[in-house]
Amino acid sequence: MLFREPGRAAGAVAGMTAVAALVFTLWPEVDLWFSGLFHDPAAGFWLTASPLLEFWRDSAWNLSIAMFLCAVIGLVFGLAGRHVAGVATRTWGFIATLYLIGPILLVNELLKEHWGRARPASSDAFGGTAAFSPALIPSDQCASNCSFVSGEGSAAVTLGIAMLALLPVVERRAPRAVVLAWRWAAVLIPFATLLQRIATGRHFLSDSVFATLFMLAIALVLDRLILAPARPRS
Repeated sequence: MLFREPGRAAGAVAGMTAVAALVFTLWPEVDLWFSGLFHDPAAGFWLTASPLLEFWRDSAWNLSIAMFLCAVIGLVFGLAGRHVAGVATRTWGFIATLYLIGPILLVNELLKEHWGRARPASSDAFGGTAAFSPALIPSDQCASNCSFVSGEGSAAVTLGIAMLALLPVVERRAPRAVVLAWRWAAVLIPFATLLQRIATGRHFLSDSVFATLFMLAIALVLDRLILAPARPRS
């Protein structure tokens, strides 16, 4: 079971989304302040040059791609009557659909291509030429692959959700230390990836916050549509 109490989880995500919308609309300068923590007037977003952070970014992205491919393969084999790695076909279907609707369609094909928000490094507040715009207000300061919301961040959050969806299988098959590491990785990989995107001037704090909330909202809907029908009723 991905969400132990789906109703409460949905209420929590809705509440956090409302609070985030209020904060970043009334006080958009929060984005500038947080990005400014990683910006030096002379060196710019100096962490961009860090090979360690770049390695982390590539690793998280590759793990997300691998998870999506595994989910698609698992779904195809499951529909053919053969379970992959002992994972239910519905679980693979949930993961594959979450990636498709979330990072691929909503984020990369819709928001990042049409919202028009400039990235921090391109904004005039940090030495660029584009005007800063609040998160929830569409802009014309970026033509393509724009800042709202974080694509790699949304993929990392989806990876974390997928890892939690697979947790029951890991718990049945792996030693306790592996299970504990799996749980921590499901949280730390998204967090570290989202922070890396902010620290290198590629995204604002709000880009990361809404990427997380949007993926959680989609996961809740898909959990109800795909996973919940297979759960035993009390």
